This record gives sequence, C-alpha cells and structure tokens, in this order.
Amino acid sequence: MITDIFTLTFVQYAFLAGTVTAVLTGLLGPMVVSSRQSVASDMFAHIALAGVGMAAVFGFLPLVGAFAVLIFGAVLLWWVVVREKYATDALSMVFLSGGLAIALAFIHTARNQAVSFDTYLFGSILTVTSTELKMMILLAIGVITTLAVFWYPMLSVVQSPPYRVPYSSKPQLMQLLFFILVALTVLVELKTIGGLLIGALLVIPVLIARNFAATFKSLTVLSVIFGIACMHIGLLVAWFVDIPPSSVIILVLIIALAVSNFVKRVFPNIR
Repeated sequence: MITDIFTLTFVQYAFLAGTVTAVLTGLLGPMVVSSRQSVASDMFAHIALAGVGMAAVFGFLPLVGAFAVLIFGAVLLWWVVVREKYATDALSMVFLSGGLAIALAFIHTARNQAVSFDTYLFGSILTVTSTELKMMILLAIGVITTLAVFWYPMLSVVQSPPYRVPYSSKPQLMQLLFFILVALTVLVELKTIGGLLIGALLVIPVLIARNFAATFKSLTVLSVIFGIACMHIGLLVAWFVDIPPSSVIILVLIIALAVSNFVKRVFPNIR
C-alpha cells in the first residue's frame, strides 16, 4: 500500500525536506521573478557547488562549506551591484561560470574524498540525514522570520524603484538582505533538488500561480501551495517508477505549468 512507504524514516525525512524546500521557494520565488533576477538563483547554486568542492578538499561538512561561500558571494554580488557598474544579470553569469569552474577544480583535487559531488549537483533528497533536516528547518525558520519582519521594505526593493521611498529608507541594505535570503534558500535546495535544477524550483511554481493570483500575496500563497503539491507528487512518482526524484519533481512542475496555462486559456476569468 502507498501508506506503507511513509513508515520508512528516510522517506519521512525526504517529504519533510521537500516541504521545507517548497515553502521557501514559494515565498521567495515571486520576489525573484518580480525583480527579474531568476539567473541569480542559478548563480548562487553554482557558488554553493564551489563551497561543496572546498569542503571536500579541506574535510568539513559540504553544507558548511556551501554556507560560507554563499554568504561571501551574496555580499560580494551586492557590493558590486550597488556600485552600479554592472547589471545584476550580467554579473550573475560571471559568478555562475566562475563558481562552477572553481567547484570542478576543487572536486578534481579532492577526487579521492568521500564527498559525492553528484549528490549536490543533481540532488539526493532520499538521502537527507536527520542533521541536514534539522539544519534545513533552522534555516527555513530564519528566512521566514526575516521575511515576516521585512516583507514590505524588501518588496519595495525587488519591485518598482518608485516604491522604495514610502516603504524602505535603506533600499541598499534591503537588497543585501534579499540576496542573503536567496542564498540561504539555495543552500536548503542544494541537497534536495540539486544545483543544476534550483532555478526551476524557484521560478516554475510562480509561473503556475500567476494564472490564478490576483495580488502579490495570493501569488506567494499559491506558489507555496503549488510547490508543495508538485514536490510531493514528484516524490511519490519517483518512488514507484524508480527515477531520480529531482528530475521527476521538475517534470511534474512543467506538466502543472502546461495544465495551468490550458485552464487559464479555457477559463480566462478564473482567479
């Protein structure tokens, strides 16, 4: 029976980790899409992979290495952006390719180490440990709490510049905070969905929700709901067809997007 699989501890961990991931991507995804910084999520993913490679070389936990490099990368990106010399998307491509290059160099150097680079490149949600799950939950609590406190100031920064004045007196600091929150969300996603697929998990639920949302808040809520639903469906399908969960989850999201577009075309006034 289908309920029997939920008696397995690693499956419980997988569904909990998937839920945490979907909630975070659902909350931040609309901001990432609205600010037109979808490429930045992939950039942070590649930077995180460099941290994993560094951890393999120096012998500490991969997520600790990814955390350190992500925070450094978020601050560095913010510092360059506020100088207004380069556009964020152009910088993201530099960081994206550079991060992957550094990651590959580290992994080549540490090829005899126990760290599996593929685990973080393609995701391995079924191997999430209790320690990793606790770390994900703590990070999620921190991100959600920060969003709750700074929701309107941050929203003013990631949307239209004219709205910065009424809501945020320090838009540059809010932009730094936004980059850090995206970086932490990427850290949570790294083990569950993999560095190569992180951008899709941030963006696709938002595109689905757009077909039914009337306000930014409803867009955010629906992004969370669709993200959780597709995450759970993907995990169940992957269990029964023996396909890597990360690829199935993204395929389920793409199918859901196609279905939502069809529904919107048939019922254009649906909200």
